[in-house]
Amino acid sequence: MSQQIKSSWSLLKGNLGAMLLSAGIWTMAGQMTGPFFSLYVLGLGGNYFDIGLISAIGAIIRIVPTLFGGYLADTIGRKKIIFSMSFLLAVNELINVFAPSYQLLFLSAALGALWGGIREPAFSSLIADSTKPENRAMGYALWNVVPPLFGVVSPYAIGIFMDRYGTVVALRWAYIFVFCMGTLASLIRWRFLEETFKSEDIERVELRRALGEILEDFRITFRALPRGLWVFLTIDIILIIAWSLIDPYFVTFAKEVAGLSSAQWGLTVMVWTLTNIIIRLPSASLSDRYGRLKFIRPTLLLYPLTILFLLNSKGFTAVLLVRLSIAVLGSIDGPAWQALYADYSPREHRGRFYAVASAIRFLFWSTGNVVGGFLYQEVSKKTPFQVGSIFLFIGAIAFLLFVKEPKTREE
Repeated sequence: MSQQIKSSWSLLKGNLGAMLLSAGIWTMAGQMTGPFFSLYVLGLGGNYFDIGLISAIGAIIRIVPTLFGGYLADTIGRKKIIFSMSFLLAVNELINVFAPSYQLLFLSAALGALWGGIREPAFSSLIADSTKPENRAMGYALWNVVPPLFGVVSPYAIGIFMDRYGTVVALRWAYIFVFCMGTLASLIRWRFLEETFKSEDIERVELRRALGEILEDFRITFRALPRGLWVFLTIDIILIIAWSLIDPYFVTFAKEVAGLSSAQWGLTVMVWTLTNIIIRLPSASLSDRYGRLKFIRPTLLLYPLTILFLLNSKGFTAVLLVRLSIAVLGSIDGPAWQALYADYSPREHRGRFYAVASAIRFLFWSTGNVVGGFLYQEVSKKTPFQVGSIFLFIGAIAFLLFVKEPKTREE
């Protein structure tokens, strides 16, 4: 236990500490809006298909900026991209504040995808660069535990306001708060982050700006990445499809079918967050010590069962048990899953690989959101969850058959 505490403290003293603080401040506000975004779309006059379409527009637009952001992360460095794009993302929240109808949320999603896409590879690379193989899962566990800790009470608090004053009014004030906290987080990143990309490499490649050179760099990256990484990415995509069908409609299903209030849904989000906080750190430490697959294999086959249980859930207690089960499973396998990505990817190609992986994942996520919205609205409210559970089962079987622990973990 003392070694675990020492390892965690060493991670907190550098870039990861600044990122955790800034992300925590942002999450405190973001947890007031994220869990209820689908209800905001409905409150501004949209329908279930619009929920998926807004998410899809953002995901599709994000693809090209993410690829370009991967090149920038491996050329001009990580820091300046992170703090500048973070500030633009904070300003973008003002569109949500003043949107008179759901149509303007398309613009917010598009601009957020542009700024977030450019930032994402640098963001992921800085976190990976700031960890070592022996404490990488712990680093990702801290990343998944500490920021949500700031926002534990936020969903429940805003849920109470929504029940009292209405969805739209409460969430407009919440988006103002997101803008303020996002701006503060951007300033922290500008002041305290340190660049992790070597300055001599930055100077050497500054002149290589042409599109042909960018494409050539990506071709080099493709050839350098191990086969096991591509297998892992393929299975990850199968699981992405599953969750993209389900995720935007959890809250609407909970309210419309299971009968929860906004405050009760916020309470389930709070319990989910607390469960992550309690379980992720010890599971991450064990993953760093004993390997990744031991913490992924036992959980994957249980996800489809939890989704099927949701379909027959009525009332707060049943939905809470489903959310709690998913939180436990995700807390066990989440740090190992994220660390496995970094274990497979060479450091010098990490930014570009994260860009490619993110672009592919966004594409499939957007498609799944639209399909899920169509199924929810036109077929039945249970259909997206039924189809999603099938994809979760397929992904679990594929992982058990084809994914192996890497022989050596990349730095």
